[in-house]
Amino acid sequence: MKVDNVFDKTELLQQLSAAYALSLQSITFFPEGEDSYGYIVASETGEKYFAKASTSVPNSRLRVASVLRHRCNIPSVVAPLATQEGALSVPWQEFRVSLFPFIEGKSRWDLWKVGKDFTDTELSQTGALLATIHECPTTIVSKNLTIAKYDLPLRHELHTVLQASAKQIPSQNQYQKRLLEALTQHQSSILETLDRYDSLGRSAEVLQTSFVITHGDPTPGNLILDTENRLHLIDWDGVCLGPPEKDLVSFTGERFEVVLGRYLRERGSEISLHADIFGFYIYEWTLNEIRDYGTKILFKNKDAQQNEYDWESLQDYLPPDQELMEDGIAAVQSTLGRCGLLPK
Repeated sequence: MKVDNVFDKTELLQQLSAAYALSLQSITFFPEGEDSYGYIVASETGEKYFAKASTSVPNSRLRVASVLRHRCNIPSVVAPLATQEGALSVPWQEFRVSLFPFIEGKSRWDLWKVGKDFTDTELSQTGALLATIHECPTTIVSKNLTIAKYDLPLRHELHTVLQASAKQIPSQNQYQKRLLEALTQHQSSILETLDRYDSLGRSAEVLQTSFVITHGDPTPGNLILDTENRLHLIDWDGVCLGPPEKDLVSFTGERFEVVLGRYLRERGSEISLHADIFGFYIYEWTLNEIRDYGTKILFKNKDAQQNEYDWESLQDYLPPDQELMEDGIAAVQSTLGRCGLLPK
């Protein structure tokens, strides 16, 4: 959960109205997401939009989402709207703010929170959507995309978090104290997890699945079924050229075969997928959560409520559960075998 920023939303509303030539009337904070600030914006005639303020999403990634929706004709891709001048975002203080259509419906995460989930049909539809995105020719967006590497993004931030336990942070709040104690207690386990991650990365480089356009984060909060049961994929902040496993790893679990089976039917039998590459991303998720929440609690957060939320979220990953991750890799290997993707 994100805690709202203090900047003046009235002026932001006026700037968006001018940039997009819309009669916008209200702006309401939307407390989901992690690194950006989201707002539901309504016009005088009742149309809704979603405004996203970010300091870290380059325009090149916004253009990729627009290309996938309009040039590759993938209506499930939720792309930013263009301003009157054709831009996909507008500057606001230290942020870039983009405006998107607002999708009225429920995310998979919304369903999880009330003990429900996508049906098999809806999961199958998700597999088909990923296949369509991965089949889109990389040449149409290659100039706008970063290329995934089998290495931990912002590795230096993780090391800074780990080294903080040996340093003195002045005026520590209760969450910083708890985190520093936990880092000291679990440092060897984190370093073992990092070693295993690096080992899987070396294996992934040797296996080298062909790279495709990947969303990068098709997690439950980014998959929405609208009121007419149409599927939408939002939040293209992490789009890049990478292995298909980077997207498919979000669906590993007891119903992975539903997604994977449809994905393979749509893409054909010539593709190859590898358990070690899935494992690389399983481990990367845990390490990134430790890095991200640790950095926020120790160095960035200024709000006690945000600290509380980030500390609670970190409990799922500290200490890292290597046994669970290894079980996950073994389950993926078993599923790949049942789907006819045995190693050659």
